[in-house]
Amino acid sequence: MRVTLVTPGFPPELGGVEAHTGHLVRELTALGVGMRVLTARRGLRRPLSETRDGVQITTYPAWRTRVMSISPGLLFAALRASRDADLIHVHSYHATCGFATLIGFRAPVVFTPHYHGGGHSTGAVLLHRGYRFVGKLVFRAAHAVICVSRAERDLVVRDFPATATRTGVVPNGVDLAALRAAEPFPGEPRTIVSLGRLEPYKRVATLLRALVDIPPDVQLVVIGDGSQLEELRELTGDLRVAERVRFTGPLSTTDVHRWLRTARVLVSLSEHEAFGMAPVEAAAAGAGVVLSDIPAHREITADHLGTMATLTGTRPSDVAAAVTARLDATERTEADVPGWARIARQTLAVYHSVRRTDRKDSTP
Repeated sequence: MRVTLVTPGFPPELGGVEAHTGHLVRELTALGVGMRVLTARRGLRRPLSETRDGVQITTYPAWRTRVMSISPGLLFAALRASRDADLIHVHSYHATCGFATLIGFRAPVVFTPHYHGGGHSTGAVLLHRGYRFVGKLVFRAAHAVICVSRAERDLVVRDFPATATRTGVVPNGVDLAALRAAEPFPGEPRTIVSLGRLEPYKRVATLLRALVDIPPDVQLVVIGDGSQLEELRELTGDLRVAERVRFTGPLSTTDVHRWLRTARVLVSLSEHEAFGMAPVEAAAAGAGVVLSDIPAHREITADHLGTMATLTGTRPSDVAAAVTARLDATERTEADVPGWARIARQTLAVYHSVRRTDRKDSTP
């Protein structure tokens, strides 16, 4: 089977969609699927084509606003992809390459929307309201929709009810071997980790305010980048906790794994998530997790994290109490979570189902 995967970002770029698609392509290739990747990156002046581990990857110039990733070259290339692929797998509703799903009106398409239900800022919310009309066509064109959680599926079906019979769930996985082989950083004090984009909806500012009431021997390591970085740096000064906070910026996967192995607690206070990759990875590494009480976090707690997770309110005092309790826990176990090989097999089953249905529908 020849599959073209279309994604707004791909490794070595960092991010949730990037990690998801990178692992998926690697494992599908190992299963004998002929994979080709079309993606985008900021800073390019012209398309870049390369072959990595037997996979052809073509990267197009892009610019990313605070609203979405925009790459006309990637979109046009994706719309031509049916010429040399048996199936197209499109990722991300929240990027212009999501329009590539429209190729589904003439070729088999699987769509993984990584759907949040709207934007993360006032401008993004307004844009997504208008985009919803086009979004109906995008979802209608997909032969199958793969959500990464039941919480995401509920949002998709709520906003696009016609997709209900074509929408299933295949969760994110974890690179267990690489994660558990990572060495913790030596000599670090008790450590809390925040991992993700530094945007207001992630509520890292609430975690900084909670740090005031967390024992002073504890450090906070903030991994990631985003529009709120300078504001958060200034807040650490205002709160007089700057000496206890380390902003690392984006890190390599290897270093992220090392910090997850070092951390006593990972905290994610996000307002909304499709899944919650960082908490699952942290728990697989043996860290406790403190999470905002949102549907995706409740789901991963029930399915994967169990007693390793604490759901909390988002007042700083609530967060401080939950984190302190986790820091004082002496037990360090590793959560039982799915690896990417299993996720790839489930995804391949969806591909085969779509191709069988497409052949049946095209039979005279």
